[in-house]
Amino acid sequence: MRIQSLLEFFGSAELVLAAPSNMLERVPRIGAKMANAIANWHNCTNVYAEMECAAQRGVRIVTLTDEDYPRALRRMSDPPIVLYVQGEWQQDDEKHAVSIVGSRAATPYGMTIARRFGRELAEAGCTIISGLAKGIDTAAHLGALDAGGRTIAVLGHGLSHIFPQENAQLVYHIINGHGAVVSEFPMNLPPGRTTFPQRNRIVAAWSHATLVVEAPSHSGALHTAHISGTDYGNSIFAIPGMVDKPTSVGCHALIRDGATLCTSPTELMTDMGWNAPPRQMELFPEKAQAKEPKNPSFAITLPPEATDEILAAIHAGHDTLDTLCAALGQPAHALTPQIMRLQVMRRIIPLPGGKYREAT
Repeated sequence: MRIQSLLEFFGSAELVLAAPSNMLERVPRIGAKMANAIANWHNCTNVYAEMECAAQRGVRIVTLTDEDYPRALRRMSDPPIVLYVQGEWQQDDEKHAVSIVGSRAATPYGMTIARRFGRELAEAGCTIISGLAKGIDTAAHLGALDAGGRTIAVLGHGLSHIFPQENAQLVYHIINGHGAVVSEFPMNLPPGRTTFPQRNRIVAAWSHATLVVEAPSHSGALHTAHISGTDYGNSIFAIPGMVDKPTSVGCHALIRDGATLCTSPTELMTDMGWNAPPRQMELFPEKAQAKEPKNPSFAITLPPEATDEILAAIHAGHDTLDTLCAALGQPAHALTPQIMRLQVMRRIIPLPGGKYREAT
């Protein structure tokens, strides 16, 4: 809010930095101490060294006043005035953006689920937003890359650092045609206790839905979900887990508090109303002409006779996968894709307990 007030008062960042302290004090919520710190910014910041460091590492600097600043972040009450960027974001990234967050100390189950959701959502045209941290974040980014899709990593430190270091190869693949790595922090700022919570607000603002895969009771992922829901009105989804695992506590608390229990990417897509064919066909037109989309279940429909048979069976009371298999004489592996397509087509609705009903 203070940054916004300064920019509105002076008209540009250059004029803010050139203003004397007595004029800065005229801006609402800018007291004498802060005005003096802003007026003497050159004593603690070497702008030219910062720009040279960014240029040497192939990092672009985008400011709030630039036309290509992400539209999604302009809705923030405290948008970052500067973004350091490697790779490229696209304004279309925000249309179907999903933040996937969770524990650094993820279980193998959580890692598998996060990677699967990242892959299938990216195949369906979603952009995966996360924080490049160990555990769930890393798995979500990898899933998006598995699909050849889009992902944006928002860091809680300067781009001179890669944290954790083992994600350097992951960063390389993201910035080479699959998205961007972004930070609001100066190039050489190391990670700290306050930088990651500050980063979380950008992850939340850049998405329309937040999925928490695994989270203990005190977790940055829960902080991101809270900001996403309360500050931006985003949809919050949580993956259920084993009741005796600490990494499930946060997700179960979110579900009790009103987050949507989510067991498949299809459920998330359906709840968000994102049932269009995969956007990957538009992102990579050369590949699209050469082969079928990787997830055709979002793009094709069932034959009318198959639809009628399944709907009739559900209407007759065969409303679980097991009873549908028995009634229709089909194995689960053949029937499951058909059920998923009917959900996407909004012909049937999943219910608790693995049941289905016809949509009204």
